[in-house]
Formats: sequence, C-alpha cells, structure tokens
Amino acid sequence: MNLTGRLLVSYALVIFIALALAFVTLLLVARPIQNRVATARLVTQSRLFARQLENRLAPDVAPEQIIRLINSRPDDGSFHLIFVDSQGTVQADSQQNWLGQPFAALAGNNPSGRFDAPDGEVYNFAAAPVGRAGYIVAVTPRVGVVPTFIRELGWGFGLAGLVALLVSLLTSALIARSIARPLEDIARAATAVAGGNYAERVPESGPPEVRRVAGSFNLMAGRVAASQQAMRDFVSNVSHELKTPLTSIQGFSQAIMEGATPDEAARQRAAGIIHQEAGRMARLVEDLLDLARIDAGQVVMQKTKLELGQILESTVNRLLPQAAEKGITLERKWGSLPPIVGDGDRLAQVFTNLLDNAVRHTPGGGRVTVGATVARNLPRPRHIRPELVRDSITTTVSERSDFVQVTIHDTGPGIPPDDLARIFERFYQVDKSRKRGKGTGLGLAIIKEIIEAHSGLVRAESTAGAGTKFSVLLPITEADARTLISPRK
Repeated sequence: MNLTGRLLVSYALVIFIALALAFVTLLLVARPIQNRVATARLVTQSRLFARQLENRLAPDVAPEQIIRLINSRPDDGSFHLIFVDSQGTVQADSQQNWLGQPFAALAGNNPSGRFDAPDGEVYNFAAAPVGRAGYIVAVTPRVGVVPTFIRELGWGFGLAGLVALLVSLLTSALIARSIARPLEDIARAATAVAGGNYAERVPESGPPEVRRVAGSFNLMAGRVAASQQAMRDFVSNVSHELKTPLTSIQGFSQAIMEGATPDEAARQRAAGIIHQEAGRMARLVEDLLDLARIDAGQVVMQKTKLELGQILESTVNRLLPQAAEKGITLERKWGSLPPIVGDGDRLAQVFTNLLDNAVRHTPGGGRVTVGATVARNLPRPRHIRPELVRDSITTTVSERSDFVQVTIHDTGPGIPPDDLARIFERFYQVDKSRKRGKGTGLGLAIIKEIIEAHSGLVRAESTAGAGTKFSVLLPITEADARTLISPRK
C-alpha cells in the first residue's frame, strides 16, 4: 500500500474511533437526561390527574371513587397510574399489576424518584396527594442505555455520523494527497539522482515541513551535482597537470636514451628540463596530498603562541632575492603586533604562497606591500553550514572579535571580477599564460583551508589595472590555544 493509502486508512481509523467515542459518550450523557425528563413528565401527569380528581369529586374524596376512576382510565402505554392509600398500599392500578402490594417508595415522603417494583424492574415515579385519601402516582419504566437511545436518537446519530465520516474522509484524502504527493515526487527525484540525473529537482509545495524537506533535497541535489562536477574537473585537471610534465620527461629522457642529444650541453639541458618537470610533479602531488589530508580531517594544526611579526619578516626576507631579480620593491608596513595562536609552519606556508604569487604577477619596477594591523570588534568568521553555501569567496560570520589583519597588495594587472569569485577554487587559473610551468592552481585553495582551520578569514580585492590585495584575518584569542583538527564539512 502506498503512502496515500496508508494515510487514508489511518485517518479513517481515527475518525471511526472518534465517532465511536462520541457515541458512547452520548449514551452515558443521554441516560440521566432522559430519566430526568421522564421524571419531570411524571410529576406533571400525577399532579394533573390529582387536580382533575379534586375538581370532579368532592374535596373529601372517597378512595372508592378514586379506584373506580383509575380502573376506568384507558392506558396509553407511556405511563400508568396507581392509587396508594394513606397506609402505603396500592389500591388501584391502571394496568392491574400491583393491586394490594405495598408501595415502599413513599415511606420517606419522597414525591418522586426511582423504585424497585415487585416484578424486579426499576421504575421512575412521581406522586401527588389527593386530599386525605392517599396519593396518585404516575409510573413509567426507567430508561435503559442502548435500546431507548437507539430507538429515539440512533437513526439521527447514524445519519450525522455517516455524513461526518464522508466529509472527513474527503478532507483526509485531500490532506493525504497534499502530503504524500510531494514526498512521492521527492522519492522519484531521489531515485533519479541515484541513477545519475543530477539535474533533477522537486517543486517546493505542500505543508511547511514538506516544503523544507523538498528545499533540503534540492539543495542536496545541487551540492551532489556540484561535487560530481568538481570530481570530474578534479580528474580532468589532475590529468592535464600531470600530462604536460610527463610528456616532457618522457620525451627528453627518450632523447637521452636514443642519443639524440649530440653534446654534453644538450644532455644537460634535457636533464634540467626533466628535473624541472619532476619538481613540478612533486609540488602537484604534495599539494594534492595536503588537500586530501585536509578533506579527511587528518591535518592537525599545532596551535601555539606565535609572534606574527617574526613570521612576516622571515617571509619577506626569503622573497627578497626573487623580487630584486625582477626589480620589484618589497615594502613592509607593520608595527608592534599582539601574539596570536596558530601553527607557525602552516601560516608561514600561507604568507609565502601569497607573497610569491604577488611577486610573480607584478611586472618589473612594480611594488608589493606587506602590511599588518589590529582590527577591533570585527565579525568573527565561522565555517558555513552546507545549506547556506552561496557563490562567495568568503565565509559567513557569527560573533564579533579582535583580529590581526595581514594584507599583501601588489601593483599587478589585477583580476577580472568574474574570475575573482572563483580564485579559491581548486585548479582554477585566472590566466593560463601566467602559469609559466610553476603553478598548480591549488595554492589559494590550500591557503583558504589553512586559514579557516585557524578560525580566520581570507579574502581578495582587485581592480583591473590597479593590482590585487589579499587580506588574511587571524583572531587574537588565547581561548583557541589547543590542537585543532580541521575536517571539511
């Protein structure tokens, strides 16, 4: 049975139980009400007949006259009259049932109530005095539970219950359809996604909970599609990045083996190219291993108290020869900086890569400025939840904190806006012609992962023709002085 059928059966069962409970409740409530109504009717009848007797007969009516009138009264079946003398004995009975029997119910001077008759049945009664002769008592059987209710209200209740059942089932069918249909659409879409159709989406309709499920499914499907595309791009990029150096290594090594290099200088040149391409492959493999370890949560950041100024100073000193070779000025702009908590080796890797990129992409005679300041009360970055992922080069923020902000600003050609939003993607290259056989397209992706593992933020700003500025924000806090494993969510 499908979900709609199960929902309808469950709704029908609930409705049936509700109607049954209503029926039982009505039975329990109706019985005392009917008895009170019957007693009130008996009181009216007994008083009416007693008044008629007093009006027709002398005020000091004789019992024989009362007996004669009661015995001559036709019985309509709804109740019967009895005459009880002053001694409590039944002297007359319109149904001739209890003649000569004592009527003990009047012993306590109760004008109305219930009593157990000699035949074992329970009756309601109401008595009215007739002078000094005795009492006129109207009597009717006490109302039972089921038979009387069914006789008087059963058909009406049954018809009302049937109408309520049909209306409820119709409403239930609409509700079940509104719930089940979106879920069935999600199930079909999930099957399609499992089969490789990552473009499948479901309409976000139905109750709020179902809409949230549909929205989550669409987001999941989009992320699965993005992951699959990223995996395909990753394989394609890795294949491309490995193919070029492998081709060079294979070609020049074969030339050496076959003696195609006529002199020692040619052999040295071929060996140099092989060495260069092997180094390029080694860097690519090391970057891939870094990303794989980060994704697997196996990169452990040994966070200790660090002097960031010393790390920046040593980084700039390492890049001075490369900058001098191109005629680029490296400018330092930082003063006294508060200590931070982090992994010194990993942060040195971050600033070395950023400064190396700035030097390589700045034309001769340009300038690269490395600065650091304290930024107070800034929004504190955090890793974003998957459902909040949007196309952005930064993370979202939560509470506010104090940071050390490191900036590396070059005077290169800048990055186009369309490329700026993607520069932290793996293997993404803004300009393939600027690689010069050295870049792998993984450096900025690794930088982003390392900075986020330090609860920091890295972002890029660029203006075409006016250079690019990378900003790294690292929190100033001793509370994070612990070993941190950075799994990728």
